[in-house]
Amino acid sequence: MAAEYEIHNHSSGPAGTNVQFGVNKGTIWFVGSPARSSAEDAREGRLRDLAAEVRSACDRELEKWGLRDRDALPVRWHTATDDLFDHWTKIQDDGAPVSLDGRFTTIRHTYETVESRRLVILGRAGAGKTVLAHRLILDLLTNNPTGPVPVLFSLGDWNPATELRAWLAEHLARDFLFLDTPDVAGKKLAEVFVERGLILPVLDGFDEIPADHHPSAIRQISTLDLPLILTSRPGEYSRAAHEIKAIGGAAAITLEDLTLDETHQYLRQSTGKRRGPAWDAVFNQLRTAPDEPANRNLTAMLTMPLMVMLARTVYNDNQGLDPGELLNIERFPTAMALEDHLLDAYLTTVYTRRTRRTNWDSDQARRWLGYIATHLTQRDTHDLTWWNLPATLHRRSRILITTVVVGLAVGIVYGLAVRPAIGPLVGLTAGITVGIAVGPVGGLAVGLTNEVGFSRGPTGREPERLRLSLRRRAPKSLSWLPRKRSVSEFTSGVAVGVGLGLGYGLAFGLALALGGEIGIGIAIALTFGITIGIAIGIANGLAGVVVSAFGDAYDLHATDPWTLLNRDRTITLARTAAAAVLTMALVVGIATGIGLETARGLLFGLGFGLVIAPVRLAFSAWGSWLLFTRLWLPLTCRLPWRLKRFLVDAYDRGVLRRAGSAYQFRHARLRDHLAAQGQS
Repeated sequence: MAAEYEIHNHSSGPAGTNVQFGVNKGTIWFVGSPARSSAEDAREGRLRDLAAEVRSACDRELEKWGLRDRDALPVRWHTATDDLFDHWTKIQDDGAPVSLDGRFTTIRHTYETVESRRLVILGRAGAGKTVLAHRLILDLLTNNPTGPVPVLFSLGDWNPATELRAWLAEHLARDFLFLDTPDVAGKKLAEVFVERGLILPVLDGFDEIPADHHPSAIRQISTLDLPLILTSRPGEYSRAAHEIKAIGGAAAITLEDLTLDETHQYLRQSTGKRRGPAWDAVFNQLRTAPDEPANRNLTAMLTMPLMVMLARTVYNDNQGLDPGELLNIERFPTAMALEDHLLDAYLTTVYTRRTRRTNWDSDQARRWLGYIATHLTQRDTHDLTWWNLPATLHRRSRILITTVVVGLAVGIVYGLAVRPAIGPLVGLTAGITVGIAVGPVGGLAVGLTNEVGFSRGPTGREPERLRLSLRRRAPKSLSWLPRKRSVSEFTSGVAVGVGLGLGYGLAFGLALALGGEIGIGIAIALTFGITIGIAIGIANGLAGVVVSAFGDAYDLHATDPWTLLNRDRTITLARTAAAAVLTMALVVGIATGIGLETARGLLFGLGFGLVIAPVRLAFSAWGSWLLFTRLWLPLTCRLPWRLKRFLVDAYDRGVLRRAGSAYQFRHARLRDHLAAQGQS
């Protein structure tokens, strides 16, 4: 059979170079002139970096789950029914269909048996689909290091209204910052890698896409002309395949339940000699009277890999509990009651292990995790990022909190700097009137304007991904300018500036009006408000451009959530300082232009420069994190004061897993269980 491949010609190399790139059955090679362009060398180097990062992440996750070869569950699968194939059949030399049956350690062989390299992995909740996908990624990177790089993508956040290729490139750039940089042609490396087939998408969780989007999702995935791997629960995929069709060119396998003998052997081998007889008694009872309700419920649970792993943690790692209690029909009348018990006991067990850096117990952890799980359930997502936690608050709460905090800061700064600068123009009573008005009006303007950032998307403001570098060379073009962000900064600055200016001007005008100067008061309100508003807007926009000129997105490593937090904090503080300085300069010019003497003009400008600081912080992801997640949510006991430490600890304990720059609960069943408890 003729080999199928893609050829891409590149003219970006040196004169006389004709570089060709090909993909054949997952193998990458270069042909043509030995002379290679530096751009191609750079791309190949970044591809190796990506493979190394993905391999390290998968290896880390499997180790945290305790699923290395020596202690892996005996997960097995069989070839799915024909109706879940897209007319895919491969015939052996003897004319018999090829079997895709296999077990955990042979998943790479099963995948490579599929000529199209498009495989659907089906299994019920807790069957081990995501774990098997991680194992396949690791096997492909270990045994076929020159092929397209397999990368896991969680489909729960994909809306098929977004073109799949663009979504894949966006998530690559989000999770691997070195792919967010442009190549010589100006395209992001993430886009280039997806377009050229250098990425093997591992699409995890088709069943997490809303059901009404399944048909369009099937169409888009089918038209993606790339090898791919998809995981799903059987029911959701089967309904979509029957309604539209199966994914184009894809074969399918279905994960099987564990047998009692396999589970018994696994639990027996993963515990000590003292606990072994207790498990023997349980399984003897299950085999002796399989039709009794208690035995039937427990058998159904102990054939699910997820529940077996939880049982191992609860009873093998906690010698004070007897697994025989699982047969108590009065305590656990249904299989669901058994699952809920294991999930609760699992959390209690893992949080019983105290460490030096933690000071919370299982009840506190369960309450905080329940709040997070409820938030994720309401947003219908599995991805937890630090910058979307402020969205757990109601809109009115965010506006009120922002108004109070920013208004208080603005009022204090006004009283310390702006008021003394214009003191001779108004009396004490008028000055107090102006001071009382400026803070709340300015805070409300910031709160309302800031809320626009949350209304634009489900997660609020996105964090900065730049890192400051004074050694960055000046670019040859202006393509690096953050036009969209600069426009946003300018418009937000103008809106808040006009609010501050009008609030100040109206209050100041009212104070003068009390002295009989009504016309002067109105004129000051309008002129001052518009002028200062435009000045603040220009300062915000220019600050974004200036800081971005020294920003560099390149980073060799995958994006850690807390690396993003540190970067956003650094960039936010730099933008705040730049905006304060530019505001001060512009306002000084305005103040001296309207006749204030130099010393008072400088004090006036310094005051408004300081006023812009809390405003600018409120417009950042880090500022929202600081105000809502680090202050308000802990103050109201919904989250811990040291949330970063808590989430890192939950990850170390295996309650959470990492997916790029986001955390996820170890399993959707755990998220839903905690959310149900949090709402009760």
